[in-house]
Amino acid sequence: MNRAVLLLACLFPVVASALPNSIVGPLDNFNSPLNGQDLTEQVLGAGIWDGSVSLPGEWNEEGGVASSTISHLRARPKLFGQDLILLRAIKREGKLDALEATFVDAGSYFGYFDEEMPDGLSRREMRKEVAARLAEKQAEFTKLYGESRMALREAIGAACGGKEAEEVEIGRTRGLRSPVEEWRKDGRRIRLLAGENRLLRVTILNADEKADQWLDPALSRLEPREKVAKLAEGVARESDGTVHLPGLKPIPQGYRPYCGLNTLAMAARHFGLHLDEDWLAVASGFKNTGRADGANMVKLYHSVAAEAGFGLDRSTKFDAGAATRALSNGFPVIVWRRYSAERNALHSRFMRDFGKDPSATLPDPAGAEERASWPGEKAPLHASVIVGYHPGRREFLFLESWTGKDKPRRMRVEELTATTYLSFVFKP
Repeated sequence: MNRAVLLLACLFPVVASALPNSIVGPLDNFNSPLNGQDLTEQVLGAGIWDGSVSLPGEWNEEGGVASSTISHLRARPKLFGQDLILLRAIKREGKLDALEATFVDAGSYFGYFDEEMPDGLSRREMRKEVAARLAEKQAEFTKLYGESRMALREAIGAACGGKEAEEVEIGRTRGLRSPVEEWRKDGRRIRLLAGENRLLRVTILNADEKADQWLDPALSRLEPREKVAKLAEGVARESDGTVHLPGLKPIPQGYRPYCGLNTLAMAARHFGLHLDEDWLAVASGFKNTGRADGANMVKLYHSVAAEAGFGLDRSTKFDAGAATRALSNGFPVIVWRRYSAERNALHSRFMRDFGKDPSATLPDPAGAEERASWPGEKAPLHASVIVGYHPGRREFLFLESWTGKDKPRRMRVEELTATTYLSFVFKP
């Protein structure tokens, strides 16, 4: 297995056991009167689309993409007779623009495949047991996916008066272009995205919206130089010398091997792309194994940059100068780096200390003991998003795709340079 695959898997047990659930987890335990109810009639009714009727239930805001705000329903209802994993609402200027319903998702179904094995098994017996369990789970998921897809197609067609679906495409770049089945009903489009035995998602949106790309409409109308200028406007420069991107927010990965996907989704949303980690997993070729083996993540990173209308430089080294230039212009940097739980704890601790005392400093990187504590060549690999820097302190600010880590932490440039395996610098 090559190092890139090792990175994408993010399969280090210490971290995995500490990762909180993504937003899906709490929904299972939320006692909503909408749980199990079929909301098809309500979501297709004109009232919620013209604003005369409120969306049912309680909604949690997730943030925004360009001119849009995104929230999810705190309930597990049905739609088109099928159980939902997640229902999102996308609003623009306070008015409902789209509803996005996820029915089947391999990332949530498989998670990290790290089931406990019986004691006393030999290495060969353990491999055989793992393969048997995984094969059983894959068969169950394939059955669920196939049956759900067929049921959704039939139910949507029936709701639209028995009309046949039309095939359309979303996305401008080859790596992110996707065919969807589309029906029309009462001024609405109903789209079914079926992603390679991994993802089933239905999107309902206004029929008069031009929606053939992932880029937010407010940005797709801009000239390239205007999009670049808009990113630059979002750069914050603090009085203490810190330069950072406050608009870039974490997307929690939950208990899934998705650090490379979630960090990319964070950058994609920053650029105004309506993409999430679940669709990116499909686009990169994730398999249903609970691991990232075989996924083409590097190609996916370039596809996301191209879809946003930007470029991307990839390097096996971290270039501090290139990173500061990118950040100064509003472009985040993603690093694939070697990780250790001890350094993670140190950076978390320093974030708290620095919040109380701005004169606090990270350990001197010139010391032999300090350098010896940095993760080495055999350390597990991980992905982080660089969102700022402080030139005087020689620190870079970074975010993780973990719930509860929405405040950037700081790392000395020396450690970041020494532990980065691959660097992705977005550019105009």
